[in-house]
Amino acid sequence: MSAPAARGFNQATKLALEHTIVPGDAGEGGYRRLIDGPREEMHVRNDLGGTRPSGRFRSLVCFVQVSDLHVADVQSPARAEFLDRLGDFDSPYLETFGKNRTYRAQEALNHHVTEAMACAIRRLEGGPLTGAPLLFAVSTGDATDNCQANELEDYVALLDGGTAVRADSGDLTRYEGVGAPSSYDVRYWHPDGTPIGEADDFPRSRYGFPTVPGLLDACRAPFVGTGLGLPWYAVNGNHDALIAGTYSVDAAFSQLAVGGEKPVAIDGPVDFDVFLSRGEFGQDLASLLTLPVKTKAVTADPMRRLVDAREWIAAHLRSAGDPKGHGFDEVAVAEGRAYYGFDVDEIRFLALDTVNRAGGWQGSLDEAQFQWLEQELTKGHQSFYATSGKTVVHDGKDRLFVLLSHHAIDDLTNCYEPSGETRYGSAEISALIGRFPNVICWFNGHTHINAVTPITPRVHDRSGAWQVTTASHIDWPQQSRVVEIAIDTATGDLVIGVMTVDHAGLVDPRRGELSDALTLAGWSREIAANAWQARRSSYEPIGRGASSDRNVVLVRSSPYRLARAS
Repeated sequence: MSAPAARGFNQATKLALEHTIVPGDAGEGGYRRLIDGPREEMHVRNDLGGTRPSGRFRSLVCFVQVSDLHVADVQSPARAEFLDRLGDFDSPYLETFGKNRTYRAQEALNHHVTEAMACAIRRLEGGPLTGAPLLFAVSTGDATDNCQANELEDYVALLDGGTAVRADSGDLTRYEGVGAPSSYDVRYWHPDGTPIGEADDFPRSRYGFPTVPGLLDACRAPFVGTGLGLPWYAVNGNHDALIAGTYSVDAAFSQLAVGGEKPVAIDGPVDFDVFLSRGEFGQDLASLLTLPVKTKAVTADPMRRLVDAREWIAAHLRSAGDPKGHGFDEVAVAEGRAYYGFDVDEIRFLALDTVNRAGGWQGSLDEAQFQWLEQELTKGHQSFYATSGKTVVHDGKDRLFVLLSHHAIDDLTNCYEPSGETRYGSAEISALIGRFPNVICWFNGHTHINAVTPITPRVHDRSGAWQVTTASHIDWPQQSRVVEIAIDTATGDLVIGVMTVDHAGLVDPRRGELSDALTLAGWSREIAANAWQARRSSYEPIGRGASSDRNVVLVRSSPYRLARAS
């Protein structure tokens, strides 16, 4: 159920709701510049019951969710942009392999999008329900693109702020990735234009992409990150832990990452029946390394080394930002344990690690984490339900729970485990949280699409949880969320206000200077809105979701009696 919210919600969000950024009319090749579109209302959703909000709220917490930053080293030999060519319109492998998005024309600008989002978050005045101050931010995974050490250091620096970052590696005097003038290939976007004697690249000739001279030099210039200006917590994603978000880190690929030969194109016939028969998991890696490819020489760089879970966690402890470790501690480093909990008022936040390090882009939980989750939920309930449906009453203290993870519940389908140990997927996890009515919402990313869905309990008839999935910073529309959880003091219901946040990049980057990070972020957003791999006829890519997936007021009845005093 969805309806526009009543007037009277917090006026601090008024400016953010006055307009939204949308694609304009299609031009040559279907290319669409971005424009300021009409105001979007807040929609009330009562899918999980509860009554219409009164507008009189007691705020419990207000925070920001950013997701899928994909801070990338696009010049790295460990990237596989060439696989995207298998999904080209004229590829003999299109029907077999499909579109896979291992290359995005805008991804050299990911550092600048994160910077522009930090600027936007600093401009927020408060939560969407009461205007309560923002207490913290959470990054729900895929902060890095390819689990490299230099990407990891840059992402932490961008969120902390105050440190110079540089979207560059290898030879710092020239751009060495695909799209460089020195290695012209019509299959990739070349913003500097067409060299003499060459044909225009396909993105410009077929899809109307612009020429932006100097872009690839400008994006590599160092700049000092603004930072979120908030304490922030980190959640592990598949791209933070796995090569291309899919393959387990191994010695051969680690050597490729720091070396001087970058694969740029398929260079011979491929038996994809054999390649695809191996499934989505880590055993694919040997096949990937044996593909017949054309390479180009790049400058080797030891900072491109691939990191494991312990090094990823340890980087957060080295950060100067708050809180210390961003959710992790020294024990987490020693154990490689990327899940934890923290408390705000009467809410317990549980940050899950849904990455399967055996390989695969979808997620699951291992045995130890599944047991930990059940124990945490048990401690926060005076009463819950056994697997049989019988009510269990014990001496736990009631508190509300908010789950944080990279994968959404429907993406917890990868229980591959070569050791034979048990992993738990969506069915088991859904059944588990269905036994604990104090779980009120679950924030995640991974799909790069804004979506808000109810999780209906399976064991009991008390209200379920809201799942809020947030779009990425790499694909259109490059948005985050500001969230406020409150009690309706008139009805006693829980109310969750969720509002999308556009980054501060220029809507029309042609009006800015390439030396400005916000101009570069604006170019990234416009190019992302025109990704030819994701076009549906003449329409924009699907990442924005429906209006009821963006600015929403989510209602559910309280699972236990909460104090209503304002």
